[in-house]
Amino acid sequence: MARSGSVEKHSRKDELFFDADSLRWSTPEVVAEYRAERLKCGVIADLCCGVGFQSLAFAKKCGVVYAVEISRKKLDCAEKNAAVLGVKNIVFIHGDVLDKKIIGKLCCGAFFCDPERPSGESERTLSSVSPGIKSLVEAYPDIAVEFPPQIKSIPFDCEKEYISLNGVLNRLTLYFGKLKRCGVSVVSLPSGERLCAEEGSVPKTKTAPARYLYEIDSAVVKAGLVGVLAEKTNTFAVMLEKTVFLSSEALVESVFFRNSFEVLAACSEGGLVRSLRRLEAGRVVIRFSVAPDDYWSIRKKYERMLSGKKEFFVFKGGVFFIGRKLVNPNL
Repeated sequence: MARSGSVEKHSRKDELFFDADSLRWSTPEVVAEYRAERLKCGVIADLCCGVGFQSLAFAKKCGVVYAVEISRKKLDCAEKNAAVLGVKNIVFIHGDVLDKKIIGKLCCGAFFCDPERPSGESERTLSSVSPGIKSLVEAYPDIAVEFPPQIKSIPFDCEKEYISLNGVLNRLTLYFGKLKRCGVSVVSLPSGERLCAEEGSVPKTKTAPARYLYEIDSAVVKAGLVGVLAEKTNTFAVMLEKTVFLSSEALVESVFFRNSFEVLAACSEGGLVRSLRRLEAGRVVIRFSVAPDDYWSIRKKYERMLSGKKEFFVFKGGVFFIGRKLVNPNL
């Protein structure tokens, strides 16, 4: 296989071995290191290890790592990558992770698996994950499994951990057996801050924002933990068109706020330009629903009527809300 690389995937990208498809499915280094910290134990198995990025992270935290892969080409790359980085505590095994002989060999404190998913699938389904989750859990009860976050129904007794990377949903990991800590959780990386609950809750909702408006990390929304975040930050929810935001009268900071805005005006559509002029606006970022093909023509229509230099964001609920974006110290 040819050498290739990506800054997002590994800090020593130019030295490692993988092809484009393996790179696509490989775990980003910051995520791999977080998982290694959570799962650290004396002996761990990385099932379906691919080209070994997760195995390399496990090797920093665990005494011995068993890396199992059915593809000989991928396993060869994983072995080369370990050699390049001078990692000597990984035992590489070529074979099927559901082979009874391999299952019998692996006596580990924890197991991890990143199953294969079809690359061209238009909609993720449980049946397309291979090896199947049920078979993996039967063979390895204390296992963490990477799972497509797009799948809506997760019919397993496990912890569903949604991983956010720089404010955007990146991964979903299912933790089974003794690895389960709660029902659902969200982890924000690189900070490592967590939300954890047995289930989601409904936040207090109002029809209009207060002075400050917060865009919620997409991982929190996907996990259904908006209510938990609202309670933790003493905020309330407000629905602006089809998007839920959190809001408060006093400024609040959280790693789970992707963006924060100060709301400076509320007005009707007829008063929107007048309000923007009063605020000395020159640039307008539209945050209400418009057809994608019409976005720039509508934005430029407003900006042609303005002469200021400041940038503002326009939201729409029952009326229009104008906000200025605040610097987010968490990103």
